[in-house]
Formats: sequence, C-alpha cells, structure tokens
Amino acid sequence: MRRHTTSDVPLHYLDLGREQGDPVFLLHGLGSCAEDWRPQIDALGSSYRLIVPDMRGHGASPAPNGDWQIGDFANDLFNLMDQLEVPRAHIVGFSLGGMVGLEMANRAPDRVASLCLINSQPFQGRKPAALLFAYWLRRTVIATFGLKAMGKIIGKKLFPDPAQQPLVERFATQMAGMDKRAYLAALDAIFHWDIDIHFQALAMPVFIMAADQDYTPVASKRAFAAQFQQCEIEIIANSRHATPLDQAQRVNTLLQSFLTLHSK
Repeated sequence: MRRHTTSDVPLHYLDLGREQGDPVFLLHGLGSCAEDWRPQIDALGSSYRLIVPDMRGHGASPAPNGDWQIGDFANDLFNLMDQLEVPRAHIVGFSLGGMVGLEMANRAPDRVASLCLINSQPFQGRKPAALLFAYWLRRTVIATFGLKAMGKIIGKKLFPDPAQQPLVERFATQMAGMDKRAYLAALDAIFHWDIDIHFQALAMPVFIMAADQDYTPVASKRAFAAQFQQCEIEIIANSRHATPLDQAQRVNTLLQSFLTLHSK
C-alpha cells in the first residue's frame, strides 16, 4: 500500500491493490474519507489497482480557501490522474463522490472507462422542498451545536439498527474531526451544483446502485438511469444512504461483476 499527496491541492490518497490491474478510483461521500471504502478495498484489491483519495477538505487532505464547486473536486481528481499517469480509469462514486464522478465523465468522457454511481444523482430543475429543508437544517445544527452533533444526527439516520451503533459513533467522531469551514464549503458545492449532462456523449457503461430507503426515491433514480446510453440500475434492499457500509457485501458483489464485465 502506498500513501501519497499530489501538488496543487495536495490530496492525500491510497494507491493499493494489483498494480497491473485496471485503475479504479473510489470517491467517498460528504464528511467521509478514503478509509470508509475499506470493505470495497479488501474485496477488489486482488483484481484492480485502487486509487482512493481523501477529497479536498476531507480526511488528511487540506481545505483550500474560498468557495468550492463540484467542478473543483473534479479538477483535483484529473490532476491526480495526470500525476499518476493514468489516462483513463473506472470511477466509482458514492453520494458526493458520485457527483464528482459524473462531473468528470461529463467534462472528459474519454477519461472515464466506466461510471458507477451509488445513491447519487443531480437535481435537475427546481430543488424539492425536502432538499431545501435538509440543507438549512444542517447549516443551523452545525452553527448551533457543531459538527459532532450533526454527525450523530446523520449517523442515527444512516445506521438506525442498534447493532450499527459503532458506525454511528465512528461517523460522529469523523465529522467532529473535520474542519467546519471545509464541511460547509463542500455542502454548498453540493447544494449549488448545476450540471448540463451531455447524455449523448456519455457512451461509457454506467451502473447505478440505489438504496430502497435513500433520501431520494427509487423512481427518480430509475428515470435518471433511463437517460444514459447504456446503464444498469440495481435496487439495494434494506439500505439507507450509506450503502457501501450498510450493505457492503452486496455492493462488493455488484462491483466485482460490473468491473469484470467492463475491464480489459
């Protein structure tokens, strides 16, 4: 396993697995980090070269000053690909990571061999009331009680089973260690993300995993999937938003199958 940083925004990242395998980027969600992909790293590492970054402001990566856009996250990843001399890679993105992956595919489809989106999609048109409420609730709770309190609230929604309490505590502790300015900059980037998807140019294989109890309804994700040229969608039963953790074995099986089908 190799741990490195990049220039520009010096991302911390893991570079591990089968060195001669197809490169696969695993992109985490808001408030998360590279280590949260550990179940997938353990499952996929014998077959693929896994490049797993802490995105800007997360984990061990710094938080640049100023406002951020999803395009900034994408540029960070393109810079990393260039530094590693990886011209093309499979992109697997969860939540925020899926937004970044879709932005990358939309900007440079020739650099994305395949795209897997887990509980991630853009809001096209007017933002739903539930999204507006969730955005302002998070900002209010963070301003009043701090990131750890917000982490516990989110963690209990993500992991409601009593047996998942260690995951709640882990998530809250991770959130507490994150810079508040960085979290809010990333939250704002998500909220203000506006993408004009060039579906006709996205010829790469696309795979969408949709939890049956995610924030957005399955029907919305099915409609989104139907717009791609070649897209599979799988509904993950008994899962909330953090599907790579609460249904890790199912996610691993599906990723193995998808990547095997579309690898060289």
